[in-house]
Amino acid sequence: MPAKINMPQQSDTMTEGTLVKWLKKEGDKVKAGEVIAEIETDKATMEMESSESGTIAAILAKEGDKVPVGATIAVLATGSEKVEDVKKSAGAGGAGSGPAAPKAASPAPAASAAPTAPAKQPLAASQTSAATSAKPQAAAAPTGTKPSPAPAQPKVRYDYDIIVIGGGPAGYAAAIRAGQLKKKTLCVEKENLGGTCLNWGCIPTKALLDDGAFIRKMRTEPEKHGVSFDNLKIDFSKLVGRSRGIASELSKGIGFLLGKANVKHELGDGIVVGPHKVKIKTKDGEKEVTADHIIIATGAKPTPLPFAPFDYKKVISSREAMNLPTQPKKIVIIGAGAIGCEFADFYNAIGTEVAIVEMMDHLLPIEDNDVSILLERVFAKRGIDVRTRTKTEKVEVTDAGVKVHVSGGKPGVIEADVVLVAIGVTGNVDGLVAPGCKLEVERSRVKVNDHFQTNVENVWAVGDCVIFNWPANSPNAGQRHPDLAHIAHHEAVSVVEAIAGKPLHTMDYKFTPGCTYTHPQVASMGYTEAKARAAGKEIKVGKFPFNVSGRAKAAGETDGFVKLIFDKQYGELLGVHMIGESVTELLAELVLAKKLEATEAEIIEAVHPHPTFSEAVMEAAGVADGRAIHYVGAGG
Repeated sequence: MPAKINMPQQSDTMTEGTLVKWLKKEGDKVKAGEVIAEIETDKATMEMESSESGTIAAILAKEGDKVPVGATIAVLATGSEKVEDVKKSAGAGGAGSGPAAPKAASPAPAASAAPTAPAKQPLAASQTSAATSAKPQAAAAPTGTKPSPAPAQPKVRYDYDIIVIGGGPAGYAAAIRAGQLKKKTLCVEKENLGGTCLNWGCIPTKALLDDGAFIRKMRTEPEKHGVSFDNLKIDFSKLVGRSRGIASELSKGIGFLLGKANVKHELGDGIVVGPHKVKIKTKDGEKEVTADHIIIATGAKPTPLPFAPFDYKKVISSREAMNLPTQPKKIVIIGAGAIGCEFADFYNAIGTEVAIVEMMDHLLPIEDNDVSILLERVFAKRGIDVRTRTKTEKVEVTDAGVKVHVSGGKPGVIEADVVLVAIGVTGNVDGLVAPGCKLEVERSRVKVNDHFQTNVENVWAVGDCVIFNWPANSPNAGQRHPDLAHIAHHEAVSVVEAIAGKPLHTMDYKFTPGCTYTHPQVASMGYTEAKARAAGKEIKVGKFPFNVSGRAKAAGETDGFVKLIFDKQYGELLGVHMIGESVTELLAELVLAKKLEATEAEIIEAVHPHPTFSEAVMEAAGVADGRAIHYVGAGG
């Protein structure tokens, strides 16, 4: 007996749908569950599957037709009846055929009458039964047809599988991994690909810092290296130009990688409208696109002082600090975290007078005290005005520059050409959420659970724009989200793989690796000595200084040490704190050691090449265990 295919109801408010495309034509044989057409409503495209096997006898709606809910759009011949007889019985006469159907000799009668008002139901089925009164049905069904079986749930077809909002370390990593996993992906980024890290942070600052280290040696100790010259000149614009060129080159590289992964990239602002919908605003207008999943990766931006907003000329953020038109004679830096200390290092290296103000007890206040104290000594020796335990009270902009009023440890008024405010970052969430969307934002960051899910279905968030909502029993409970590019990258890849059905990566935020690229460099992971003792842990500590390292002496870089903290009973690595030349490159060994649960004995017994800076890692573990070869200092 013939079976009819009706326009399904996609939502409670839907009254009609558009027949987007026939994937089969009259005369085609189909199997139960096989997709035969695509329909659209409210910008969502869905696949219609055949509920049983048979031959498409009559197609009653053309591509592009708007069809009322419940109206018959095709009829199947499912038994021994002839297709021609079913077609005549359906009243199609060949009209309204799919793309490859022959033209009718005469106009076809109209399709079945509009349905009665449908009962409310969940996501509609691809086919509806004329014999089921609770569901929409066509009036005056053709004589001799039989009800189709219980309908299958249709597959919602969106424009994309995944839309990623943001093209920084989290965003582009998510998009590329999604492309690798064969997901149809769109990456929306309002500026250059690469985000703050690649364009205005991690990468260009390293170019400036490396140039600064080279210039410092030429300015302060050329004779030590057998070099002499007269009238050293620094072209500040070329320093800046080199860093900008590197950023531009790498940003283009991200675009290339997106293309290779078959990811579409659009320049514009991404706005979350709802569970599956994003509005994209560009200079040419706006449009809405849909996706099965949305990943928010909008990053963060510098936080201003409440009493001294950025004017981007004399009161500047890190972005302006790496792109000033001329070299300042004097700069004040407020905030001595990684960003503040790196710019203090760079500007001091090229001859700018630098003052750095920090309200906490030490520079790099989250680092182990031994590390912070050594960096303070090095900075002071180089002529940097270090003012810890000092609070900024007022920033006064003058015709000549700025006056920074400070109190506390080293009070007074500091005059300078510019003041760099480096007190932290806040999430890039301005304009992210459309009116009516219930996405939760807390303290300018997107709220996520321990799986990086927001409160909106199938909307995820990763990277610097998030704030954790860890459950009390989570190992990460109470942990603040670390605003680091490498953390954002791993979160993004983990979420995409979870969407693809793979397990989330395990990440213990108590052991987040962090690096500061001052000279000497700083690298750390895990418990500081003070925090380990405060937590009641029985520990042993090994500390190996660079001034007894042959490799460090050869490089002329003897300021530094490697400090390792182990559990006293089991030898578990609990903390890593290093300062010195190339220590940011040494950290990965210890991150892997922690991941693989290596003990101090296993670190000691792993062969480290000679002569290298990495030997200091082996020796520090040896100090902790009482068997260092090149150092007689006490450990434990």
